[in-house]
Amino acid sequence: MNEIVLPKELGEDAESSVVLWYKEIGDAFEKDETLLEVQTEKVTFEVPAPFSGILKEIKVHRGETAKTGDVIALAEVA
Repeated sequence: MNEIVLPKELGEDAESSVVLWYKEIGDAFEKDETLLEVQTEKVTFEVPAPFSGILKEIKVHRGETAKTGDVIALAEVA
């Protein structure tokens, strides 16, 4: 399994809230395809897939928060 982390582009130690997952467990995705939308205090940000794969586990669900660098999902590389 490969980890999908909240990207550092949001800012160092920035806390973000998950607004919406565009993919569900078992869905395939392509590199750079939007996986989810998160919101910080200042901005809403679309998180692209770092690689192509199949979503296996969501660790941070809608309405939950995470910091940059936190593992938000696990995926199998396609």
